[in-house]
Amino acid sequence: MDDAGGYHREVLGQDPRETPAYFRALEDLGTAFISVHFWPVNDAGQDNSTMTRRRLEAIDRAMREHRIQYSLNVELSNWVPRFEITPGVNEFEHPGGIHRWDLRMEWLSAVLPPVRLAPPALVAVTYDECEHMILSDNRFANAPKSTFDRPFLVDTHGMDLTTSYDRLVKEATRIREEHYQNRIALQTEQVWPDLFHIFARAGWIITPKLLKENISSVVLAIAMGAAIQHQDRGTSFWASPDLWNWDRYPGHSPEALRSALLMAYWLGAETIYVENLDNHGWKKRHPEADPDGSLLRWADADHYELTKHGRVVRDFYKQYVPNHPRTVNWRHYRPRVVIIRLPDGGWGQFGPEARLGEPASRNRLLGNREMPLDEPASEWLHVWPVLTHGAARPGAISSGNPQVYPKGIEDFFAPIDSVAVFDHTVTASRLAEVGCIIVCGHALTPETFKAVADCAAAGATCVIARRLYAAHQTGDLPGNWLIVDDFKDPRIAATLAPFLGPPDVARFRFKDQIVEFRKGDKP
Repeated sequence: MDDAGGYHREVLGQDPRETPAYFRALEDLGTAFISVHFWPVNDAGQDNSTMTRRRLEAIDRAMREHRIQYSLNVELSNWVPRFEITPGVNEFEHPGGIHRWDLRMEWLSAVLPPVRLAPPALVAVTYDECEHMILSDNRFANAPKSTFDRPFLVDTHGMDLTTSYDRLVKEATRIREEHYQNRIALQTEQVWPDLFHIFARAGWIITPKLLKENISSVVLAIAMGAAIQHQDRGTSFWASPDLWNWDRYPGHSPEALRSALLMAYWLGAETIYVENLDNHGWKKRHPEADPDGSLLRWADADHYELTKHGRVVRDFYKQYVPNHPRTVNWRHYRPRVVIIRLPDGGWGQFGPEARLGEPASRNRLLGNREMPLDEPASEWLHVWPVLTHGAARPGAISSGNPQVYPKGIEDFFAPIDSVAVFDHTVTASRLAEVGCIIVCGHALTPETFKAVADCAAAGATCVIARRLYAAHQTGDLPGNWLIVDDFKDPRIAATLAPFLGPPDVARFRFKDQIVEFRKGDKP
C-alpha cells in the first residue's frame, strides 16, 4: 500500500502507527508492504536531525513488530521548495541548483543491519514520480503556482540528448553507489510511460503506475523492456496500481483495480502495492466508488470499514494469491516485437499552439527547455496504435494529452502481443529471439545497429528511420528492411500485421509459458 494522504495524519494530525486499529486494517487488507511518505522533523532546532532519526526508528520498530516491509517515499521535495533540518540550510538543494531529497545515511543506518537485525524491514527509498521531476524540472515544488524550475538529477540545458541520457544514468548510479553506499535499494515509481531505462541501467527498481492516466499494455511493455535489458545491473520490476485519474480519486472502478492487480501479478512484478490506502474526503470520484475513503473508510481514529476497492485488494492478497501460485519470472520475458529508441521522455506533450496551457510534464525532452517534443521523439507514438489495435491513439500514449484522449482512457484492457521497448544501447543477446525490430528516435549506437542488421540478415523484420539507417550504412543490407522517412507511412502497419495478436488478447510470451489476458465485460 501507499500511505499518501492518510486519514490519521491529514485529518486527525496523528501518527497512524500509534493506533492499533491502523494495523488491524492493514491485516484485514493482507498488507505486506507499505510505501511510507516520510516527513522529517523541522520544529526542534538543532535537534531536528536527531528527532528525525528517532521518528524513523519508531516507524521501523512498528513495521518489524507487524512483519511489514516498507520503503521511505521522498515525494516531499516534489511539492516543497525549501525544507530546513539543519537550520538555515535547504535540505533539498544540491550543487548546481539541483532540487531533490536524498535521505541522510545517518538516519538510515539506524534501521539497517548491522544496527538492526537482518533482514531489514526497510527495503527501498522511493523517488516518487522522479521521471516527472526530470521532465518538468520540479515545476510543482511551489504548487499551486507550479512555476518552479530546478533540475532533479542533472541540468541538461545545452546538452544533446545522448549526452543528457548518459549524464542522467551516471548521476542516478552515483546516488545509489556513493550517497547510499549500495546499502539500500532505490526505486523509481513513474507516472509518465518513459525513462524507465535510465533508472534500470543505474540499478534502481523500476515501478510503472498502472491505471492512473496510462495504457496498461503500453506502460508494461516499456517498463518490462527496461527491466530485462538491464537486469544484469541489479534492477527489479515492481508495479503500483494507482487509483488517481487526474482530479478524480478513486478515478478507476473496482474492476479496473482488480485487473491491474492480476496483470501485475501474472507478469511477475516482485512487489505490487496500491496507491493509496485511506485518502479521505475527495469529492470527485468514479461513479462506482464508495462516497468516501479509498481502500479504507474511517469513521474515527479507531473504526473503519473496507470500501469496494478495499475488498478487491483484500480478496486479491488474502484469497487469490495464496490459491494461485505463479511460476512466471519477469526476467524470462521474451518479446516478439521490440522498439529501439533513445528514451527522451516523449509521451505526447503539446506546445502552445495546442492552446491547452502547459502540459503537466512541461514540454522538455529530458528536462531541456530548448528541446520540445519533435518528430524523432514522436515516431514511436505512431507505432503504438498499430501494436495495440487502436487502443493507443496516434500522437500520445497518456491521457495527459486531452486532444488525443478527450475522454481520458476509458478501458483498462489494451490488446498487444509480446512487445518490449529497449534503449538505443541494447546488445545482440537481448535481440536473439525477436521477430520484428522497430528502430526510431534520436540515436542508435553503432554496436546496436550491427546487432539489428545481424538480426535482419538472420530473418527478423526491421522497420527503421532513414536517418538512423543512413548514419550507419550507405548501401543495402541483406534481410527484410523497411526504411521510412515518416512513421505515419501506411506501409508500417502492413509490415507489422504478421506480428499482431488477436484484437481481444493481451499476450506476453515468457521463456517457458505464455500469459494471456482477455477483455472482460467491464471497462
